Amino acid sequence: MTRVKICGVRTFEQAAVALEAGADFLGFIFYRPSHRYVRPETVGEIVAACRTRFGGPERWSAVGVFVDEPLDEATAILDTSGLDFAQLCGAEDASYAREVGRPVVRVVHVGVKGQTHGATEPAAHGAVRLLLDTRADGMYGGTGTTYPWTVVRPVAESAFLAGGLTPANVADAIVAARPWAVDVSSGVERDRVKDPDLIRAFITEVRRVDNNHG
Repeated sequence: MTRVKICGVRTFEQAAVALEAGADFLGFIFYRPSHRYVRPETVGEIVAACRTRFGGPERWSAVGVFVDEPLDEATAILDTSGLDFAQLCGAEDASYAREVGRPVVRVVHVGVKGQTHGATEPAAHGAVRLLLDTRADGMYGGTGTTYPWTVVRPVAESAFLAGGLTPANVADAIVAARPWAVDVSSGVERDRVKDPDLIRAFITEVRRVDNNHG
């Protein structure tokens, strides 16, 4: 089964829609310049409410997304928010990852021809998983741009596949890359806000392709 991460969640309502539809991971952005940024205290309230309604980490996991956050501040945010994983998107090294206090998902960027910019073994980054996202100058994620999925298949089979995924193309991406998980943010938004119908459609497509190609 392909796992699903809905990233850039900002409200309990968005989180509930995603979990009701079958999401396995929710991502919360702590990069302040992003329009998806959400305060740690708010995330803590969302996560607590979702734990009450949808169960614990055996059912779903909460992921904090960071870009070069000072280590002590990142660990404080993780504690305040009740998160299960830290996703590192900036220049954080393996030492930082090992000290952050949560299992780490490390973003590795992928170029337009499918070339990876960084080691493709999670352990080299002090991480438990990689997340493959589109490389774009001046951006750390949410580019809405794809890359050749077949090229990254050897890495994707144990990683999150991200970068320009939508309800319209996620089935093709899964067939091409056979990823461990898929990650979406802008692809389930309208006017930069999470759209419940697009979230449901995205997860429905993932489950459909899993059933047809499992």
